[in-house]
Amino acid sequence: MGVAKQMKHFNWLALVAAVAIASVATVYAVPARSVTVPAEDGVKSLALRWFLQMQAGKIDRTQYTPTYGALLTDDAVKALSHHLNQYGASPTRAEILQKRSAGTQTFYMVKLLFPRGDAASILFGLDPKGKITAISVVTMAGD
Repeated sequence: MGVAKQMKHFNWLALVAAVAIASVATVYAVPARSVTVPAEDGVKSLALRWFLQMQAGKIDRTQYTPTYGALLTDDAVKALSHHLNQYGASPTRAEILQKRSAGTQTFYMVKLLFPRGDAASILFGLDPKGKITAISVVTMAGD
């Protein structure tokens, strides 16, 4: 692997690590209370919309909590968009693999399925209002 490719891979890992740390900090910074869980169909739609928007390098900041949204700088969005576009096609459907609650957040492991049969797993964290608290691309076919 060339130096440039290693640096891109390192930068991508650093972004994912920052997202993970921020999501854990958010979980422990807020006292536990009852969580209103969005309908699973809504989460599937959100995952598909998010992927398409991020592939296009666009971000709807109203979908994110202020804490997490602050981490999504223009450079971070550009890097994530580049990574997702390396995959190629856009997903055709989404499936919920797991759902877990921690504090005031609900985490969904969403499997995105692509036209040629490949899949990606993405972790979405949502607050009680349905705002995104964290997103982490867990696996991407072809990486």
